Amino acid sequence: MVQPRRIESPKQLLVEGNDQRNFFQALIRHLTLSEIQVQDFRGVNELRDFLSGFTIRSDFGSVTSIGIVRDAEGSAQSAFQSVQGSLRNANLPVPTKAGERESGNPSVSVLILPDESSPGMLETLLCRTFEGSEVDRCIDDFFACAAASPNVSINNPDKARAFAYLTTTPNPHHSVGIAAHQGIWNLNHEAFEGVRDFLQAL
Repeated sequence: MVQPRRIESPKQLLVEGNDQRNFFQALIRHLTLSEIQVQDFRGVNELRDFLSGFTIRSDFGSVTSIGIVRDAEGSAQSAFQSVQGSLRNANLPVPTKAGERESGNPSVSVLILPDESSPGMLETLLCRTFEGSEVDRCIDDFFACAAASPNVSINNPDKARAFAYLTTTPNPHHSVGIAAHQGIWNLNHEAFEGVRDFLQAL
């Protein structure tokens, strides 16, 4: 079980995986937001246990607001319902809609990526930042070529496209989160509007 780190801020952002942690830390810094600590609960199946350990910490009483970020994967609705179940198990306030804050002590809000209705993940949003560009068309050609090979199977196209885009940057990196720290992603892009609003409301 992943153990929560020492609580250092009244605003806690709980994210799924190291890439999300790095990405959100970069975006928080870009937005010059203060008092938000990012913690990684690892995977979707570990959120329940993470919250159980989180809420019994001796320093949990200093937390005023919790934001939880989860990839939709195949279904945004199922992902949100899963988070709701984990919150109930931890006796925390349970929002009735993604993106909205449920009042309480602490208050709780949930962000499902890439949005409230579409399947996907963080990389789905990242791909939207270069959609329609010349590089995007080149990536289309690359995947069309690769798909013609009987030995190639692309099971996660958004993640693969994001990685392919990173290979075209001056300092390629295999981590989309580290790339955010390097300034590769346009954090002002309209694709991140909902994410920025969520963080600013936290």
